[in-house]
Amino acid sequence: MREWSIRWLVAGLGVAVAASLLSVSGLLEFLKRPTFDGLVRAVAASPVAEPVELPEVVVVALDAQSMRAFKSQWPWPRSRFAKIIDLLSDAGARSIAFDVDFSVPRDSGEDQALAAAIKRSGRVVLSAHREFQDLPGVGELEVATLPLEMFSQGASATGAALVEIDSDGLIRSAYRSRQIAGRDLPSLAEAALAVASRRDPAAQSPEPVRIDFRRAHQGIRLVSAVDLLEGRHNDEEIRNAIVMIGASAVEFQDLWPTPLRPNEPGVVIQAQALRTFAAAEAGLHTLRQPTLQVELLGLLLMSLLGAAAGLARQKARMIGLGLLGLAPLLGSFAALRIYGVLTDPLLPIGVVAAHYTLGLEGVRRRLGKSLAEREMSLATLFDVGEATTAPTPSTGVDVALALLGEVVSASGVGLLRTNENGELDGARLEWKRGSGRAVGDIETGTIVLADRQTKIFEGSVPGSDQPGGLAVYTPLFTGQTAVGVLVVEQAQSTPLNELQLRTIAAVGTQLALSVENMRLFSRLQQTFHSSISSLASAVEARDGYTDQHCRRLSVFSVIMGERLGLSDEELEAIELGALLHDVGKIGIRDAVLLKDSRLSQEEREEIEKHTTIGHGIVQPITGISPTTVACVRHHHERWNGTGYPDSLAGEEIPLGARIVSLVDVWDALSTARPYKQAYPQAHVREILQKDSGVRFEPALVDLFFEILDERGEELLDLIARTTGVEE
Repeated sequence: MREWSIRWLVAGLGVAVAASLLSVSGLLEFLKRPTFDGLVRAVAASPVAEPVELPEVVVVALDAQSMRAFKSQWPWPRSRFAKIIDLLSDAGARSIAFDVDFSVPRDSGEDQALAAAIKRSGRVVLSAHREFQDLPGVGELEVATLPLEMFSQGASATGAALVEIDSDGLIRSAYRSRQIAGRDLPSLAEAALAVASRRDPAAQSPEPVRIDFRRAHQGIRLVSAVDLLEGRHNDEEIRNAIVMIGASAVEFQDLWPTPLRPNEPGVVIQAQALRTFAAAEAGLHTLRQPTLQVELLGLLLMSLLGAAAGLARQKARMIGLGLLGLAPLLGSFAALRIYGVLTDPLLPIGVVAAHYTLGLEGVRRRLGKSLAEREMSLATLFDVGEATTAPTPSTGVDVALALLGEVVSASGVGLLRTNENGELDGARLEWKRGSGRAVGDIETGTIVLADRQTKIFEGSVPGSDQPGGLAVYTPLFTGQTAVGVLVVEQAQSTPLNELQLRTIAAVGTQLALSVENMRLFSRLQQTFHSSISSLASAVEARDGYTDQHCRRLSVFSVIMGERLGLSDEELEAIELGALLHDVGKIGIRDAVLLKDSRLSQEEREEIEKHTTIGHGIVQPITGISPTTVACVRHHHERWNGTGYPDSLAGEEIPLGARIVSLVDVWDALSTARPYKQAYPQAHVREILQKDSGVRFEPALVDLFFEILDERGEELLDLIARTTGVEE
């Protein structure tokens, strides 16, 4: 008993130390956030009793109803906001805060009316905003929007209407002070509270404060702006209240996710922050986290209690651990409900789970080595099955070979593949520990295929000059068709048990199906590419181009992509996009497409439709890459935004389309067409250089010139051989 007591005590301390390290490291922070959010939602479902009276807050919302009522007059004339100020001031509002941008002058008379109303009220708070823009060659630049001087002169304060967004996209905190354009400003909520309290609205501490969503909508009333303007409101609800005015309609795009809702209006979040600040000033508990020392002490206590429960008999231990696991949840809820303390129940529950796991040690020991091997075999078969159904069959086979090698402790696992005639031709996939010779002997594999029987070689591995070792050769068939031989090699001549041999056989069956899928996948890809090439040739033949234009375009575009370091998947997509770039010309009338004189404006507009027609043709194709579709639709866009069909500019144009556009023009200028001769390369370069920054991306033009300098003769020779044109 004494031995077990010491063991459990040491285990308890060890678990506490491990949990403490996790807490200190912050590795579980991504789990704490949703846990805290769930606790806050649970507590917010029932009102929190306030021991002292907090200021009432009224939100005058520019909602959908207000938008519909004055739909033809948006943006609203500022005299309407002046009327809102007068109505709220006459009703006795303590302060009036606008979460509305008044930084741009409009009609002079309207602006004067608003400025006069602000001055008459003497309790208006205006908002300042900012955003950051990433400018080329400049970097991140702050763009601030401050209220016009004529408005701010009569206002009681200006507050920063900024929200703090956590890394997961939710708003949980607010600031009492922010810096905008080098000025320390109180937040909009802080300024509104200060004006209502008749104190100086100076900038406060810049540290973030958790918004107390427990009292999220307590003491906050929503009034539609149109109801206020048309007299459908109760002045008593506004008297002595702090009023915040802002947008809640979807059209304003001022909706933000919080722990309570996915689309909370920004002005409502400001009101919630104001209530939080007011509660803190009144000495009430607001949301906060305990200190690190308190968290660590709680983890240590929980671990020691878990160790104590481990000394009891099995049934009592399970009951004790169950109660301990429930305690953190109930304690976290109570601490948040009563004191506003956000305590993390995850680590304490994890401590209890760790003690439960430690108690299973004896059970695990009784299972024995045989069961462990069986579980490993079954898990491997499952993983192999998952791997061999991967989107890319060859990748799945590689993973399956590695899994099999690990489970049978092999030095190497190989798959010798057959050709279309069912003969081993040297093609193989393999996994092995370290470097060395290839896994598997082709001659031995040929014999095994002929016998259709698994063969085990002990004491000497076929094809190896080293003595010792063991090799298992398993033939792979799908029906009557040979697809390969699975080879498992071991450095030692340790006999394989029955379970390992069954595992090899089962994996071999799965691999046979996967290899057959690889063949079918390869044939399908070849068929797809052949169809694309045929379609491209048909379009070129109808257009009067040489039937090699699209093929040259695809070759040159891939060279550009390779120089840019694009992946194999991206290069393949660009290659197909180059082949199909003019497929939409199928839908253009011959009278327009084959016309050998200047096109009229109507005819040019018709031929420009080939990009959208082509998009409609290729976009529904199953498995087609978005890059390929983009090349078809956007290869006539221009770097300066004057192209078609979507007038994209700069990097809005997909990279593949930018490449195809440049190479397409170069090839068209470098080759003869029914309506022109081929231009000399010097002239072609002049044209491309002139269009750099206008039609083409300058960096791509420079790169293409580098390629021409290095491989120009090779490319021009290809043009000469496919068109019979010489420079």
